[in-house]
Amino acid sequence: MDDERPVNGQIPAGLVYRRLLLPIYLPTLLSSISLQAFVVLVPLYVLQVGSGAPLAAFLLGLRGVGMLLFDVPTGILVARFGEKPVLVAGLAIMTLSAVLFAWSGDPWAMSVATILSGMGFTAWLIGRQSYITDTSKTNERGRAIAAMAGIMRLGGIIGPAAGAIVTQVFGFSIAFASLAICTSGAAIMVAVFAEDVRPQAKSRVTHLTRIYSIVRSQARALATAGAASIGLQLMRSARTLLIPLAGHFLGLNITAIGIIVSLSAIVDATLFIPAGMVMDRYGRKWTGVPCLILFALSLALLPMASGYKSLLAVALLAGFANGLGTGVLLTLGSDLAPRNSRGEFLGVWRLIGDLGHAGGPLLMGILIELATLGAASAMAAGIGILGAAALYWLVDETLQRD
Repeated sequence: MDDERPVNGQIPAGLVYRRLLLPIYLPTLLSSISLQAFVVLVPLYVLQVGSGAPLAAFLLGLRGVGMLLFDVPTGILVARFGEKPVLVAGLAIMTLSAVLFAWSGDPWAMSVATILSGMGFTAWLIGRQSYITDTSKTNERGRAIAAMAGIMRLGGIIGPAAGAIVTQVFGFSIAFASLAICTSGAAIMVAVFAEDVRPQAKSRVTHLTRIYSIVRSQARALATAGAASIGLQLMRSARTLLIPLAGHFLGLNITAIGIIVSLSAIVDATLFIPAGMVMDRYGRKWTGVPCLILFALSLALLPMASGYKSLLAVALLAGFANGLGTGVLLTLGSDLAPRNSRGEFLGVWRLIGDLGHAGGPLLMGILIELATLGAASAMAAGIGILGAAALYWLVDETLQRD
């Protein structure tokens, strides 16, 4: 068909998106709505059942622990069994997590449920990344992954509002049950529509040996591109924490802060199509470097915000910067992954990024406690600039023309 012919060396975007619509994109929307609602509802549920704010913070921290613990094992499972079983299992684990919250308010049960949520999300994310890498060419991969990341951001807009409305009308148990229905529906779609891409051949080398070999052979890429990954993930987690805190310190009410965060998220979610097109036409650095620089600038300007309008301007800049980087880390990881050890490499790559994601709030909290919010913002901005420098000067462009 005419729409399947490459245009200026690129596969038409419509064909890329249609091929992944049922096995990846629609399940991603359902799972993201569930996940983003889950992250908002858990702290409120903990307070509802009579536990304190420290437990709520602890539970969200446990979710990060589950992600870190399961990054490398997920890569091994993908390499051993292929993407489809890992995708379905990840969604099933996320479903079980929501069911546990719907069923029990016991702190131990909630602790297990949040760890399971992190594990399931990691399996679902790495499995999707590997699936798109297996089923897409290099010069369509940026658009394919950026679209997935954009849909995840759309879920971040829909999920919290939908979860709050269902909770207000029906209560927490029904809300968590609804989240389980979303993820189970996503699992069914993957099971029905995803291709069963299996590893090409069994290797006599153990997975741990292959991981050690990857770390040795890919040390430069993991150190340089990994620095950019840590920097961007740290700034993303810092943005989530620091902008609401800045609003609180400026005396803004919860509604005003919520509007600022939502508007920033909307700007963020609108850029996935142009970001993917630029990555596939010009290269990954063309979005990654500006993303890191503008993100660092927004965090550096955060302490200068003096009211609603100035904080909104900073938040919109941060949303624009993050939108420019839609899918860039996932695409870089897919490009860098060796063909014969893709699963193991993606597990290690995800682990590096999650160090920044999980360590960011901890570092910001320590700096705010010991110094000021301004010091935390400056530190995050400085790390982001170092990440941009590493990506620009030390990382080779990974876009290869098929």
